[in-house]
Amino acid sequence: MSLRRRVALSTAIVAASASLMTLFLLERLVAATNDVQLAQEIGWHLLVISLSAGALSSLAAWLVVRRLTRPLRRLAETMSRMARSGELLSDFPSTGGGSEVRLIEETFRSLVVTLEESRQARERSYVEAVGAIVTAADARDHETAGHSFRVALYAVALAKAMGFRGEDLKDLEWGALLHDVGKMVVPDEILRKAGPLTEDEWLIMKQHPGWGYEMLAEVRFLEPAAIDVVYSHHERWDGQGYPRRLAKEQIPLGARIFAVVDAYDALTSDRPYRRACGHQQALIELRRVAGQQLDPRAVDAFCLLSEVELRRLRQLCQRVQPGLSLPFDLLETLRNPDRLRTDELVIPSPGRPA
Repeated sequence: MSLRRRVALSTAIVAASASLMTLFLLERLVAATNDVQLAQEIGWHLLVISLSAGALSSLAAWLVVRRLTRPLRRLAETMSRMARSGELLSDFPSTGGGSEVRLIEETFRSLVVTLEESRQARERSYVEAVGAIVTAADARDHETAGHSFRVALYAVALAKAMGFRGEDLKDLEWGALLHDVGKMVVPDEILRKAGPLTEDEWLIMKQHPGWGYEMLAEVRFLEPAAIDVVYSHHERWDGQGYPRRLAKEQIPLGARIFAVVDAYDALTSDRPYRRACGHQQALIELRRVAGQQLDPRAVDAFCLLSEVELRRLRQLCQRVQPGLSLPFDLLETLRNPDRLRTDELVIPSPGRPA
């Protein structure tokens, strides 16, 4: 039974008891005075007094219950919002109320702080563990360290400019970080071969998205959207990619975004067979293959990103080395992708305030 119903029932019992007491006193007056009219007048006065007392007690009880339940209802609504959104906020507005309610509120606030600290520590450990795997994978395949970290930051920047927020950003970031994890299965003689691959070697190499998918499919903290990036990052807009030859919107949006930033990082990084090209030259090449290899809309959005901010993101990854801990600023950026400010990343267009 709710608190309000219990108070209403108690008030009704008090009022009924007062009425019965009035009737009893009326009977005693009639018996004692032998004056029915006087007894009736006194009885009616007693009845009015008892009913007034009952009404006043009911009003007082209602006010007390309201003072208790309103803050508790606000606190319950705050807890429900956090449960629905999955976001813990310890700085929610005070619900007010008496000392008992304030004690409950402060206890809940302390619990939220503890849970948030635990969540942050868990996320930090996830990033550190994945970072160690990614660094080792990059060291096998790339001349310079940091490739997977760069494309993860680039992908978050582009996705945020395209409207991604919250968990969608994190899913894309995890997928970008782990996109080449399947290459850990590829033999060194194929992965590090200096010359062109044979047809058989190329068939083995093209299996790495599927191997990555199989390796990550049972990892609990990875959402399907993250694994989609791993599985589909070599698909092409024109349907000529692999492993499933998906085309256009059949390709998950996260994988299409990733394909753009992966191509940009390849163009702007040194390779044994060529030197890195500059930012503007890379954009020209991205526009050239838009509609064939890459999603045109994602290319258009990427071309609006600030070169200065892209360079800053690249610099965050320069100190990544196998066997070393991730730099703190990179670790925190990866743990909180929402902190990337879209207004700093997007180049103001004519008519848009800088």
